[in-house]
Amino acid sequence: MRWKVKAYLAEHNITPYRLWKESGLAQRTIYTLSQDRGDRADMATLGRLVDALERLTGGTVTPNDLLEVVRD
Repeated sequence: MRWKVKAYLAEHNITPYRLWKESGLAQRTIYTLSQDRGDRADMATLGRLVDALERLTGGTVTPNDLLEVVRD
């Protein structure tokens, strides 16, 4: 699995700072994920990201919007 939060934020013109403030997650977590560098996150983190991004965009956000499967 690989994060694709950076592209999602760019597509929706959302800064990591805005996502951090809206999500209530740790600043380091948001900045790591917004650079697609995170190597893990729990379901609670993913849920908070989805909830925050839905509030910021006014649309539906799914885990598929933020993660992609990478096959070697």
